[in-house]
Amino acid sequence: MKFRQIEAFRYTMLQGTTSAAAEKMYISQPAVSRLLSDLESSLGFTLFDRRKGRLYPTLEAAEFFRSVEESFLGIQKLESVADRIRNRAPNELKIACTSAISSSLLPLALKEHKKFYPDERVSIQTLPMAEIAMKLQTNAVDLAFGLELPQLAGIERKFIGDARFVFAMHTQHRLKDKKRVTVNDLVGESVLSVIDTYPGYWNQLEKVLEPIKDQIHQNIHIDTSHTAYAIIASGLSVGILEPFAANAWKGKGVIVREFEPNIAYPYGMAYPTNIKPHESLHNFIQTIKSVVPLMPEFIVHS
Repeated sequence: MKFRQIEAFRYTMLQGTTSAAAEKMYISQPAVSRLLSDLESSLGFTLFDRRKGRLYPTLEAAEFFRSVEESFLGIQKLESVADRIRNRAPNELKIACTSAISSSLLPLALKEHKKFYPDERVSIQTLPMAEIAMKLQTNAVDLAFGLELPQLAGIERKFIGDARFVFAMHTQHRLKDKKRVTVNDLVGESVLSVIDTYPGYWNQLEKVLEPIKDQIHQNIHIDTSHTAYAIIASGLSVGILEPFAANAWKGKGVIVREFEPNIAYPYGMAYPTNIKPHESLHNFIQTIKSVVPLMPEFIVHS
C-alpha cells in the first residue's frame, strides 16, 4: 500500500470519477485506474464495483475512506502548523543586557514596542558582558545590549553610540561643590575598580588613573554599575561610572559630576549571525535606534 495509491482512492471518492481524480493528481485517467487496482490487490478486498464503465464504492470502501480522510486531515493539520512556524514571528522576544541598560534604555524601548506587540512575551536576562556573549553564541537570546562587544564568532554587532562616563560620589562628599572633577582631585580617595570581563575593555579608565595609581585606594572591585552606585551611596567609595544607572540613584545618596579627562565607551546591540529575522525583532531594533537620540547619556555620531 503506497501513498500515491491512497491519494488516488481519496480523490476518486471525493470527485466521483477517475477522470476528475486524474485532473486533481495531474496524471492520466488510466494511471488512476491502475493505482486503484494495485491498492485493491494490496488491501485484499474490492473498493469499487465496476458497472458499465462507472465505479460504485463498496461498503468496504466507505469504511476504509473514513480512516483515510482522518489521516489526510492529520497531514493537513501538520502542514498548517508547519506553515505557521515557518512564517510567524516567535511569540517570545528574548533579550540580554547589562544592569545599567536594563534600567534606562530598555524600558524606554519596550514601552514603545509594546504599543505594537502588546501580547508578545518578552524575556529579559540581566547579565555581565561575558555571559551575554555566550548567550548570543549559543542562540539563547535574540538580541543583546551593553558595552560594544569585541569581534566574536557567531555575533553580529551594531553600534548605538558612545556614552561619556561620569564621576559619582556621596551627596556629602568633599568634592560635592565641584562642577567638574579631575583626575588629580582623586588623590587619597577610595576609587572603585571594575572586574575585567575582556582584556582591554577598561584601558581608557586605567590609563587615566595610572599617574595617581599609587595615591588612590582600589580595594573594592565591582562587576555591575548598580552595585557600584550602591557602594557609593553608603559613602564607602567614589567611582568613574557609566551614566545610565545614575538616574535610578538620584535622591538616594548619590550625585554625579562631569569628569576630566573625558572617558567615553562605545555601546551597541548584538544578535546571533544565524538568527532568522522576523517582524517583531526587526521592529524592536528600529525602536532602539529611535530611542537612543532621546537619551542625553549617548553621544550619537551622525
